Amino acid sequence: MIDLPAPSIQQTAALLAAGLVAGGLNAIAGGGGFITLPILLLCGLPPVVANATSSLAVWPGSLAGMVAYRRELIGKGHPLVMGACIGTLGGLSGGLLLIISRNDVFMALLPYLLLLATVLFAFGERITAWILAASGGERIASGWVIALMLIIAVYGGYYGGGMGIMTLAVLALMGMTDIHEMNALKTFLVAVINGVCNGVFVIVGIIAWHYCLVMMLGCILGGYLASRWARTIDRRVMRAIVLVIACAMTAYFLVHAWMPA
Repeated sequence: MIDLPAPSIQQTAALLAAGLVAGGLNAIAGGGGFITLPILLLCGLPPVVANATSSLAVWPGSLAGMVAYRRELIGKGHPLVMGACIGTLGGLSGGLLLIISRNDVFMALLPYLLLLATVLFAFGERITAWILAASGGERIASGWVIALMLIIAVYGGYYGGGMGIMTLAVLALMGMTDIHEMNALKTFLVAVINGVCNGVFVIVGIIAWHYCLVMMLGCILGGYLASRWARTIDRRVMRAIVLVIACAMTAYFLVHAWMPA
């Protein structure tokens, strides 16, 4: 169990606000993790605990997304079974990998994980289009699909930033073209991966519950409110805002990583 003091009034307000913003961003454009993890680190949580707590706090959004896509998931028996198996194995492996990681190792990797997630968020659609053009629109072999999905699932259980973009790229290589079906399967896979790794984090006891529940409440409220206003919000503006936040957070952690102790 994690022995941490309860958050102060100021920290509680910051956690709730971060959750509101992150939940809203995830509902409209994605990228809420660029908010939640840094705030938890600034609240003084150890890096591994902060990452696990952030993962659980935003998980209800994944579940809500899966419910929203339930019609697109009907009749997708084989892909869902395969996705559930890959997501379970990868999420379990990635979650265990995070648990055995030392805080200093995760903190050393974090700037580069953020950088990868930022690049994928900024250029994900172009990267997917480039991969499709390079493959000539042909499907890749099923063995490669499973291997790539498993790598993505392990990464998702360990950190997860940009996992959705990676998944869409692989689904495109499988020959899928319906963006709604692709988003539905992506959302299902992300929900499974996060659900499994979060279960591991809860069982092992590396969740800072006081911090998690406050942030989770904010994420749920933010996602609900943003979903109601989504039709009036320009997604390009929201993506630009997320990208600015992502670049700022990445730069902050890169500078701290490169600065001499």
